[in-house]
Amino acid sequence: MCLAIPMKLVEVTGTTGVVEISGVRRTTDLSLVAPVEPGQYVIVHAGFAIAVTDEEEARKSIELFEEMARGLEIEGEK
Repeated sequence: MCLAIPMKLVEVTGTTGVVEISGVRRTTDLSLVAPVEPGQYVIVHAGFAIAVTDEEEARKSIELFEEMARGLEIEGEK
């Protein structure tokens, strides 16, 4: 299964950036979406930003992932 996560870009150095979700930061390659600026949201898969998205769409996706995670936690308690 492949999963791409919307993450907020917090730092850019050339074609490399630092992205963040829920307080977790990771380095990602931005060469597929450059130019981008801190504050924008990018979709990250396997260490590469593969698309730029707006904040509203990113938040909708993040909320959906959080809802799925809560469902898995509840299922695991049974």
